[in-house]
Amino acid sequence: MRGKISVIILVLSWWTAVAMAQSPPVRYIMPGQQVKLTANPVNAPRYQWYRDGIAITGAFLPEYTTATPGRYTVEVYNGEGCVSDLSSPVIIAEITGRGPDADMQINKTADNGTFKINSTFSYYLTVVNNGPADATGITVTDKLPRQVTLDLLSVPTMGAATYQSQDHTVLWKMNGLQAGQTASLAIRVKVLEAGQITNTATVSAAEKDNVLPNNNSTHQLLILPLHIPNAITPNGDGVNDVFVISGLEQYPENELTILNRWGNHVFEQKGYTQNWSGKGLNEGTYFYLLRVKDGNGRWQEFKGYITLLKP
Repeated sequence: MRGKISVIILVLSWWTAVAMAQSPPVRYIMPGQQVKLTANPVNAPRYQWYRDGIAITGAFLPEYTTATPGRYTVEVYNGEGCVSDLSSPVIIAEITGRGPDADMQINKTADNGTFKINSTFSYYLTVVNNGPADATGITVTDKLPRQVTLDLLSVPTMGAATYQSQDHTVLWKMNGLQAGQTASLAIRVKVLEAGQITNTATVSAAEKDNVLPNNNSTHQLLILPLHIPNAITPNGDGVNDVFVISGLEQYPENELTILNRWGNHVFEQKGYTQNWSGKGLNEGTYFYLLRVKDGNGRWQEFKGYITLLKP
């Protein structure tokens, strides 16, 4: 079972302040006040709740009651060993005084899809001032992970962004952001290494901020160590005679499909044995679809073109 689930928040005590129209939502509570978090759906055999990315001991039911501030998510198990994606987060924040002056929030996302070494993709930073006051002196910091290198830094919708090569950091500054106002920035990077890529961006402002959990946002991406060629030359010289996908041996559960330009399947194989040479086919460009089950049990898809060159 895969896919996103959601969390419903029910108030259990006498008062709450709700910050609406934001993602993730923030629920303000007074000290000691409890809220009930309910997973949707509610009929699964088992659940696991998380606070600030750490599994909560014993929190296995569809409902979880808490008075502790933090960033809450939940995942659902279907009884067959399958687990859903984590739900979208909900932030529980405690109000100890008159409330936040300028609640700055940042969300970090990236292009959908699967990527391999030397491919490019974009990160997207979105900053919003949840108020109630206007924010000034805003600074966004995004230290890029070592597995990627900057390919293009776009012009933000507000302020100015620069890249500091000495510490591999994108620095984005804005003079001000009104309550309810949003700004965004795109950062295109090139993949240098395989593995788990974790990237966290943070935001701060000159004003007091009582809701700190949403001042940073983390994106994770798993890059498989696959090298997929874009051409083969089956001329019998022993070099590049067949379509060899380096690193595929680490992922025995895989499927390869090759199609011609009319969409006809010319080759299909589960557990590809690195043996396609285009025998019997005309020289030209073909389309491949490679599906690989990674170490987390998730299927990743890679699509592209392979050129068949014959003497």
